[in-house]
Amino acid sequence: MGFSPADSKPEWVPRARQDGRRFIVTGANRGIGLATATGLAALGAHVVLVGHEGSDAFNDAMERIVMETGCSRDQLGYMPLDLRSLDSVRQFAHAWAQRAEPERSIQGLVNNAGIAGMPGLSPDGFEMCFQINYLSMFLLTRLLLPHIGPAEGDSAVPRIVCVSSSAHLFTLGLPTDERYLRASGGGFFSLRYGESKLCVNSFVRQLQARLPADKAQVFAVHPGSTASSFWQSFPAWAQRCIASVAQDPSRGARTSLFCATEPGLVSGGYYADCSLASASFWLARAEAADLLWQKSCAWTGQSPNSIM
Repeated sequence: MGFSPADSKPEWVPRARQDGRRFIVTGANRGIGLATATGLAALGAHVVLVGHEGSDAFNDAMERIVMETGCSRDQLGYMPLDLRSLDSVRQFAHAWAQRAEPERSIQGLVNNAGIAGMPGLSPDGFEMCFQINYLSMFLLTRLLLPHIGPAEGDSAVPRIVCVSSSAHLFTLGLPTDERYLRASGGGFFSLRYGESKLCVNSFVRQLQARLPADKAQVFAVHPGSTASSFWQSFPAWAQRCIASVAQDPSRGARTSLFCATEPGLVSGGYYADCSLASASFWLARAEAADLLWQKSCAWTGQSPNSIM
């Protein structure tokens, strides 16, 4: 049986211009992060690429963006940040606060960087997935909130996009036991990965509930299975299998770009394939979500009540 045009959803294409707006994209030198930065630059945004791989990797990434989009090199910038360390997050936020206006003003933050898993503990003593995918993202967003606001002469509400995963649907609930969170995980795609992404979704809901509606809109996104360096620590044969069935990074970035630029979305929502999607029932457990918020604030030195 054939399909009529009404049977299939049209592919979303980014069209809303972002001229005069400044975005930060973490993990932006490769994979979905690079594709996200490229898409934003193509729409006219000024994009600050962020990550820990070093200036050479990010200079190469910015040259690729210029070649692919024809944007001005002046639209792009780079700042170092290592999400394995809360001190690095604090240093980044301090450096950002030293920027002159209007270069300090942020209209979009895309928390893209993440890992599938890594044995061992972070320098702060947390399991790696929990630290990189969630706790450092939590702190980074909190510290940058004072700088998030509309561009001069622009009424658009800024956007905060946090990359999650459908893996958040397959967990045993929000992790809040500090002894567990300070114990090493089992490596790649263990339960810890899904738990960290469940925490991301919880953060989005908690932040949205606390932010004034005109301060920022907040979204969690599932990018879909994407052939990228995210899988680089898998065996070569496994990477080849994944590459044969996974989408390319430009498609993996679509939902992040959708939530970063498309008007009329539901703040606090979880989006997949450029549509509002059903999130885990664990997120409805208000007591656990509030406990995670309170503990995350304590671990990162942030106020649980005043968010800016």
